[in-house]
Amino acid sequence: MHTRVFSTACFGALLALAACDKSSKEAPAPAPSAAAPTLDEEVKPQPDRLELIDYLARCEVRHRGLSLDVGTEAGSAHRGFRLPPFDDIESAERDGKVVAKVLDNVVSFDFWLEQKVTDPFVEVSLHAGQAKRMSASLGDRRLGSVKLVPGQSGSHRLPAYKGELAPGRHVVTLRFSGRPRGVTEPHGELFWLRLGVEDDLSTTYAAPTLRNILNDVAIDNVPKRSLALKAPAAVRCPVVLAPDAKLHVDLGFWGSGVGKAAIRIITDDAEPVTLVERKVSGGGGSTWIPVALPLGAHSEKAAILELRALDTNRGGRVVFGDPAITRVGAKEKRVSPTATTAIIVLLSGIDRRRVPPWGPKQKMTALSNLSRVGTAFSRYRTPTTVPGSVAASMLTGLPPHAHAMEDPAARLPKAARLISEIVKESSGRTAMFTGAPTTFKAFGFDNGWDTFVEVSPVTDAPAAEPLKRARAWLESELGDGRAPRRFLFVHSRGAHPPWDVPKEEAARLPPPEYSGVLDPRRGGIILSRLRQRRSRSQRRLDDVDWQRLRGLEQSSLLKQDEALAQLITTLKEKGEWDSTLLIVAGDVPPGEGPEPPFDPAARLAEEHLYAPLWVHFPGRQHAGTEALTDVTSVDVALTVMHAFGLKPPVGVEGNDLFAAAAGLKPLLGRVMLSTLADHYAARLGQYQLTGTIGQQPKLCRLDVDPACLNDVFDTLPIAGQATWMWTFTEWSRAAKLRRVPREPASIDPDTGAALTVWGDI
Repeated sequence: MHTRVFSTACFGALLALAACDKSSKEAPAPAPSAAAPTLDEEVKPQPDRLELIDYLARCEVRHRGLSLDVGTEAGSAHRGFRLPPFDDIESAERDGKVVAKVLDNVVSFDFWLEQKVTDPFVEVSLHAGQAKRMSASLGDRRLGSVKLVPGQSGSHRLPAYKGELAPGRHVVTLRFSGRPRGVTEPHGELFWLRLGVEDDLSTTYAAPTLRNILNDVAIDNVPKRSLALKAPAAVRCPVVLAPDAKLHVDLGFWGSGVGKAAIRIITDDAEPVTLVERKVSGGGGSTWIPVALPLGAHSEKAAILELRALDTNRGGRVVFGDPAITRVGAKEKRVSPTATTAIIVLLSGIDRRRVPPWGPKQKMTALSNLSRVGTAFSRYRTPTTVPGSVAASMLTGLPPHAHAMEDPAARLPKAARLISEIVKESSGRTAMFTGAPTTFKAFGFDNGWDTFVEVSPVTDAPAAEPLKRARAWLESELGDGRAPRRFLFVHSRGAHPPWDVPKEEAARLPPPEYSGVLDPRRGGIILSRLRQRRSRSQRRLDDVDWQRLRGLEQSSLLKQDEALAQLITTLKEKGEWDSTLLIVAGDVPPGEGPEPPFDPAARLAEEHLYAPLWVHFPGRQHAGTEALTDVTSVDVALTVMHAFGLKPPVGVEGNDLFAAAAGLKPLLGRVMLSTLADHYAARLGQYQLTGTIGQQPKLCRLDVDPACLNDVFDTLPIAGQATWMWTFTEWSRAAKLRRVPREPASIDPDTGAALTVWGDI
């Protein structure tokens, strides 16, 4: 997979190509339904119960070592930090079993160990294809080879690796040879791959694939979805547990013998903790044994939740029936209170350290008041550093890889349904006012609005103009004969250049007698030219330039803050404020240097990902609070739809911001995944994983290393594996949701001029 990094220069080239590409056809939009579906009781954005069996794709199974069901999604996560589709294997079925067709002569798989092992061996189960021979290596040590008979299935055990394997990630590589030249049929088909150790058991090894351990088991005529394990075996799932998480499971024995079950928590920094160990019996008169285990003592850190069969006899299996994570304590409301008006105000280029409540008030009346009457989300993280893509996630509820707007030169496809379309289908009224060229019509944001207005930075219109026009629209809509729902989206300049600061006002800003490069009107163009310089030293701004830049940002933002205050006043005067869901957020923070700020596709650093987010809920619920739950842009879309009582489209997942404001955290954890081309930055609890697809990533533990200076990937195997498994699962889910290929933006001359003044080209 090729790495794509978007600089300002290549962004300009991409826009030029997009403007010339008139041959590409837009995918037809899906036909609207007669009415938008309403929210029903089955929708639980912050569920009180999660079935572990539904999360098995993230788990691994161990039985006499670690085995990989290589053709499954779980096996795909062990492919060297790559993402499907793979060009060396292909999933298929043979005799009712999932297999991986081997298309290349060399394939490799990852195995993770949390403790050292001695003299391990590799065993492979496959159906031989065109290859005549297979050899295996563990790390850089060759283990040996075996002869294959085309058309025959069986398992092959390679000679042991003599010595110790340290904890961490290890790579098993298989090499196939002997396929005749010109033949394209697969070398073979892999069933499973095992890294095992010698034991005293005399029974024939049977791989515990996910398919054969999952059964519907009835004990005492009570059926349950179950994990059925033959000792010694375990199902191990990576989790970051919520403080109020509790495990519920029914233990039993499938057969006429007896066995022993155990449940453990395993982490990198402590010995495994056994939560319960219980003897179970089968045969006549046996019953399910209910077990409930509070997990709060092990919350907020990457861990392995292990369901283990310690002992079985007479061919029976230890059974874990309906394993689920639930919440402890009373149920609370999980979705936003009903709103008749929902407003999203997206401010471009805002650094939250310079706005209340994270920074000084500095005469920002609206934002200061919003901090008192609403909720400030201190762990809001954007899914990318492309501003238009952040807006797209807010309006679709989809991550960037799903809505296909992954770079600054892409447009939002019509197949990606906006909230505005759903609201209109429910007889609502919608309007969008944008002063940021990144969300102009050329980028696909004009679908589903009754009113769509662009305010170009090329004109002499003030930065607050989109907010002023939004206020006028509200005044007209809140009169007699009002619609049942109103949705308003405003994308304002925020702190982004060009700055709405007259020369006379700029002359009074610090530092006095400034003679540097920055100019209010040409600020975006100047910063763009700086970014294009080859030498890093020539791209840097001086301290006096940074001081002037902060002053220009602040002066321009104050005018927009005043316009936001007037919009809120209108809502109050019309009697609509208590029924309004108001969400104010930043798109992509500008950065703190030494590189010039406002890059249209900045690197995935935390300074560009943690943006401000304020929410005023209807009825002023959770007023004046700070939320410390991880949230992201897709949660904004979900919250709006819930507030309107509308059912989100298939594939839209996330957490309602109201539940996050109440302090509710996902039961099993949640990865905050941010992507840019093939780069990613994923945060899971206190761990952050950064890297490029196909290469080993870097892992930081931010609670002890906030600057992320030390790479602990090789020393914290459980956290490293857990964070990668969540990252792989989230990115793969987004890929499955994608309906159309990337569409290039078609830039007209006016939009091109706006982007030039904006500083993106």
